[in-house]
Amino acid sequence: MTKLVASIVTVGEELLVGQVLDTNAAYLAAELTRLGIPVVRSWTVGDDKEAIRGALAESMRHGRLTVLTGGLGPTPDDVSREAAAALIESNLSVDTAVLAAIERRFALLGRDVPAGSERVASVPDGFDVLPNSRGTAPGLWYEADNGSIVVLLPGVPHEMRAIFSEHVVPRIRALSGRTVIAQRTLQTAGIGETTVQRQIDAISHLLDPDVVVAYLPRLHGVRIRLTVTGEEASDRLDAAERHVRAKLGTAVYGCDDDTLEGILGDLLKRRGLTVAVAESCTGGLVLHRLTNISGASSYVMGGIVAYSNVIKQHQLGVDGDTLKQFGAVSEPVAMQMADGVRARLGSDVGLSVTGIAGPSGGTEEKPVGTVWLGYADDHDTRAVKHQFGRDRRRNKDKSAIAAMNFMRQILLQS
Repeated sequence: MTKLVASIVTVGEELLVGQVLDTNAAYLAAELTRLGIPVVRSWTVGDDKEAIRGALAESMRHGRLTVLTGGLGPTPDDVSREAAAALIESNLSVDTAVLAAIERRFALLGRDVPAGSERVASVPDGFDVLPNSRGTAPGLWYEADNGSIVVLLPGVPHEMRAIFSEHVVPRIRALSGRTVIAQRTLQTAGIGETTVQRQIDAISHLLDPDVVVAYLPRLHGVRIRLTVTGEEASDRLDAAERHVRAKLGTAVYGCDDDTLEGILGDLLKRRGLTVAVAESCTGGLVLHRLTNISGASSYVMGGIVAYSNVIKQHQLGVDGDTLKQFGAVSEPVAMQMADGVRARLGSDVGLSVTGIAGPSGGTEEKPVGTVWLGYADDHDTRAVKHQFGRDRRRNKDKSAIAAMNFMRQILLQS
């Protein structure tokens, strides 16, 4: 029997031309890995029957499980069913139960059954129907005599995920040959990929030799993915995480789906502290991210977007002479902004951001990407400088992340 590894095929011209981001492949890869089935390949093909059939055939040669998404809709360019039928040399026929379910769904909505519904209800002979609780097109499951499995799922993400979790996962759990795979991703901020790799290389002798470490750089930080396969994988993964956290210290702020703003919010709540934010170059992005967390009203007082120097003076109390002498992007102005927003909004902590986002506005002394972050509380007012690149949107994102991490690090030290 072919080894139980998986291939993912995503279908759609919209994916090939970059019109739609392929989130389905990422979701399926993560879920299959969690279920103990390594994904060995993932590819995208257009709305072409022969291309889809060829992708399915090639995938079946390389592993036991193939999961396809897309091409199951009602229009003529939805040809995944036809490709699957051609693959196993079977015929398509309308499944009356599926068609009846489609008719009931539209009756409840008070709408006529749309054209193409019989196409959606067509099933290749030999495939099992996987009901769709979120839409009309069902999923389809086929298992060949040699144990190879082909799963067809709709391309609409929320429909695909529902069918996968409700119907595909239980069938996968019943398969033999699954591997125990334990995986965790540590989230870091304020540290570069080279530094992270050098630090982990220094403790490599402490890690289980089977631990696979992957470095996934992103804005102002690195994700460190740890993967362990085999017996006692979970315990060995826990040990690896402890060693990495001990080495990197507070550069690690969380793991897996943790967000920096979520971790910072938990820290503020535990300390019983409130925060207010004064922003210039980020235009409210820091406050936007902080308030993305449910319950943020318990620790976020508010913010002031002081984009002009007039607002910095009138709303935050920044001294006019300081602005003239040092400029808006400077250490003393960042500190006065943090003090000012804290006093104005009555928070325990004041946080500020002022910088040159670019691509214009830089000087030799203060090039594009220069950013000052300010922090103020009852005991301390301080600022730190960062030098980012020339891309305006990336500079704003990096500045927001750096500001939240700056405050997190200070709170951890205090």
